[in-house]
Amino acid sequence: MKYLMCFFLLTLASVVIAQDADVLFTIDDREVLVDEFEYIFKKNNPDLSQVNEEDVREYLDLYINFKLKVTRARELQIDTAASLNEELQTYRNQLSRTFLINKEVVEKLIQELFERKQEDINISHLLVALKSDATEDEIATAYEKAKALRKDIMDAPSFAEFAKEHSDDPTVERNGGNIGYVTAPLPDKFYAFETAIYETPVEELSMPVRSPMGYHIIKVNDRRPARGEVEVAQILIRTSGNELADEAAVEKLSEAITQLQQGTPFAEVAKEYSEDATTAQRGGYLGYVGINTFDQAFENAAFALANDGDYSAPVKTRIGYHIIQRLSTRPIHDLEKMKPILAQTIEDSERKEVVMENLIKRIKDEAGYYPNEEVMDDFIAGLTDEVFTYRWRVPEDLEDDVLFRIGDTPYMLSEFAEHLRRNTRQRLRMSTDTDIREGVMVIYKDFVGDATIRFHETQLEENNPEFRALMREYEEGILLFEINRIKVWDKATSDTVGLRKFYNRNLDRYMTEPQAKLGHFHVENASERQLRRIHKMAENQLPEDVLNKFDGRRNIKIQYAIEKTAKSKLPEYLKYEENYISEPIQTENQAYTFSKVIQLLDPVPRELERVKGFVIADYQEELERQWLNELKSRYKVSVHSETFYQMLDNLK
Repeated sequence: MKYLMCFFLLTLASVVIAQDADVLFTIDDREVLVDEFEYIFKKNNPDLSQVNEEDVREYLDLYINFKLKVTRARELQIDTAASLNEELQTYRNQLSRTFLINKEVVEKLIQELFERKQEDINISHLLVALKSDATEDEIATAYEKAKALRKDIMDAPSFAEFAKEHSDDPTVERNGGNIGYVTAPLPDKFYAFETAIYETPVEELSMPVRSPMGYHIIKVNDRRPARGEVEVAQILIRTSGNELADEAAVEKLSEAITQLQQGTPFAEVAKEYSEDATTAQRGGYLGYVGINTFDQAFENAAFALANDGDYSAPVKTRIGYHIIQRLSTRPIHDLEKMKPILAQTIEDSERKEVVMENLIKRIKDEAGYYPNEEVMDDFIAGLTDEVFTYRWRVPEDLEDDVLFRIGDTPYMLSEFAEHLRRNTRQRLRMSTDTDIREGVMVIYKDFVGDATIRFHETQLEENNPEFRALMREYEEGILLFEINRIKVWDKATSDTVGLRKFYNRNLDRYMTEPQAKLGHFHVENASERQLRRIHKMAENQLPEDVLNKFDGRRNIKIQYAIEKTAKSKLPEYLKYEENYISEPIQTENQAYTFSKVIQLLDPVPRELERVKGFVIADYQEELERQWLNELKSRYKVSVHSETFYQMLDNLK
């Protein structure tokens, strides 16, 4: 018993130590965990390759200051204000659905599609065809037939021969059911088919899988690294099967090759020789080519080109001879570069709908979905075909009850009835010949799906650390804004006495720049000798004396102007030196200008009203510094050094 107790105490101690190791710092008894700090640090510093201790400590100091302010805001119960909680809830409502769809659907589909695009898969198939308007009985019969055929084909010596005998694919006689190499994504409505391809091992058969064509049994023949896509241009010389015409085609082909060998740009040769009217005037540009896009010989030649700019030897296809130039390749191994293209592929595709349905099923299974079928049966029994018209309204005598539960959350019949009423467009798409139960259950399925997603959204903070971090970040951002407004921003703008005192204490911050008083002379109709005399007199005497002596004499005209200018904006031809005079500069029509520094003006304080915006900003900084010092005196901050260095190692 004593040994058992020792073991229990040691275990408990190790748990306490492990828990304590996650605490990066405390503010009084409030713990801030490593995960919280790392999340913010990595979010604002995505490139960790150059991270060092100084950077992390500087950021930690800023984060501690931030948490001190938030702690004070909570103590002042700013977080209980109704307006702030409404804002937070509005943000949560906007964020949760987007976050859920991105994390649970889009990101998973992007990753799945990226991984699938790394392989080309050679497949054969056997088809049990179905009409687009097949009944439930016909669908069930086709599925059973496909299962039976799958069982039989496993014992058949040749898939191709068996497919020729039993497949409904019209091309089966030609290809024995072999489709060749394919890669994701397949066309819309073939997501289940695509999934079966990628989940079936080589030389094995899939279970029957549904597509718009019917049920398929798929055999995977081979897998290879994906060829991806190559951007190409071509020169096409057509052939017709006529011997004389084909001789002319070969001669034209030879001329094109000669032009290329002599260094003529591929695009120019394509414009002159190519017989593909669609691409010739674009320099033969075809765009990106993937597998199964063109004739197999064309595809093999295009993907065989090793470098951008290389062109192939002539390639013969059923329509003629092709010379193919490689322009570029589209990367398929870099997820980040491919993400925009993959996301666009997924948007509005069937695969998104399928994964949403799977997500809804998973949530219902995990949380527990408990329908009240009796309530639904009674509700449907009271409906007429008027439900499929715009006139239908929720019955006034509706007996409300729980329609279903997800987890412990009840969803009422009245909620669904109102959803049904608002869904006028979907109801009107159904005719009065539609079976009432079938029509209502279609809308009910959508309602349950939306309710399931909304239920899952309410659990996001509990189940998803990233969403929890986002909501904490936004909530604390709101609190920071409010506490800063109260303690710093509003005070700086409304405390006119304090602002004036701050301005008077810090006049040196708001001084004018050193200035110079300049005199500018503009002289017209003066000879070179006269100009020198004017310039010499201006250097040593008052401008009035210069004007009195020379202006108007022998047709000389002198204009004089005074201005003040900041030292930093002084013209290059002047020095910031009292009585400095520039050399005359000739302008037009025998006119000259020169300038003199009359007086240097020392800096003086700018008036408060003229610099009020700058003063308020500086006053806010001082108030914030004082407030932070007050907070650091109010609360005890303890950084756990060992945890800090462990975190630093992980960041590196």
